[in-house]
Amino acid sequence: MANLSRSVSNPYTNETVTFLKTTEETKGEYLLFRTDLPPNNGIFLHYHTELTETFEGISGNLEVKIDGKTIILKPGEKLDIPRNQVHQFYNPSNEFVSFTAEIRPAGTFESFVRCGYGLDTDGRSFYMPFLKQYLPKNILLLGTLFKMGQFYVPSLPLFLQKALFGALAKLAHWTGSDRSLEKYYKGSVDKEAVAPEPLPKTP
Repeated sequence: MANLSRSVSNPYTNETVTFLKTTEETKGEYLLFRTDLPPNNGIFLHYHTELTETFEGISGNLEVKIDGKTIILKPGEKLDIPRNQVHQFYNPSNEFVSFTAEIRPAGTFESFVRCGYGLDTDGRSFYMPFLKQYLPKNILLLGTLFKMGQFYVPSLPLFLQKALFGALAKLAHWTGSDRSLEKYYKGSVDKEAVAPEPLPKTP
């Protein structure tokens, strides 16, 4: 079984995620990771159907939108995001913002994160200006990722998204494309590995 890094990152933006407690370490009860988010970066509106999230600010101010309301998450503050709650987060500043995210239950969310950053690192993703996000070049893998993260957008009916992404995930499995993701998440984190120092808080 391969050793997995405790940190993953996007080489284009320098966004970094450090796993503080992995799925394996908590036996699937929860996943805890730190995100160092670069300036003018974030994630578009979405929701999760099978998990809850709790954000806690570490440094800088994180802009979080929940059902149309904007909340500024400051260091030391916590914010719970229930299942099916439409939300997004963004760093509007010119410095890095750091926060932790606790996912309950862990499910396959760690695999979702690792695969996304793995595709970025290997040059297997492309930038979508409309979403301000990197997506897999192999569109079939989009279905696999959405299934891993139970990740949906509010602009389309849920049943339609499940049908669409479910079909893409099945095609990815049928063609063997999804097996190309296994190297990103199959393995264990070295129990002796120490989380690296946070990124400098400047662009």
